[in-house]
Amino acid sequence: MNKGYFISFEGGEAAGKSLQISMLRQYIEKNLETDDFLFVREPGGTPLTEEIRRLLLNYEIDPPLPMTELLLYCAARVEDVQKRILPALEQGKVVIADRFYDSTIAYQGGARGIMSEQGILDLTEMTIGSVKPDLTIYLKVAPEIAIKRKQNLGNLDRIEKEGLDFYKKVQDGYDFISKKESGRFVIIDGTKTPQEISNEIIDILSHKLPQQFKI
Repeated sequence: MNKGYFISFEGGEAAGKSLQISMLRQYIEKNLETDDFLFVREPGGTPLTEEIRRLLLNYEIDPPLPMTELLLYCAARVEDVQKRILPALEQGKVVIADRFYDSTIAYQGGARGIMSEQGILDLTEMTIGSVKPDLTIYLKVAPEIAIKRKQNLGNLDRIEKEGLDFYKKVQDGYDFISKKESGRFVIIDGTKTPQEISNEIIDILSHKLPQQFKI
């Protein structure tokens, strides 16, 4: 059985990550065998992790303490890895994740300062072992641009409502992990047009994916 391939999409607020995942999904549905691909988001995807997502992003009455926030993200990741990601990879599928542990390093490490970035890496290894993406597509947008984009949107969640200083620290966290694990990172300029970015992603995947999944 062929080994699967694990791709994660990362980026700070308003980087266009979710739009690009949606465009990629449409491309795959039109051109490829969709049974070979599994799309996941973090946190979410199972009844338990969707409830954790609600608590983390939209629970205004009694928002979690910083360490609780970190541990809830880690708990959801354990569920997702064991119940969805690893089984799909063992079946030889391509898993495409909307965020993975790099987000925790950027948000709970770099921005919240709950624990050092290296400390979160150590906690990640303790909870999910050596599981990591084969390829991480990081859409990078300057914090000043990101916050302007967010100001034009309504219905922001708890984390999206944070200010410029928070956004800058998020980018610092991403800079840390993208340098430390540079072999799997591809950094894309998030200020390009959506179609330009989509075309670039398709080109990257055409070179990176194993032969049996060639786009």
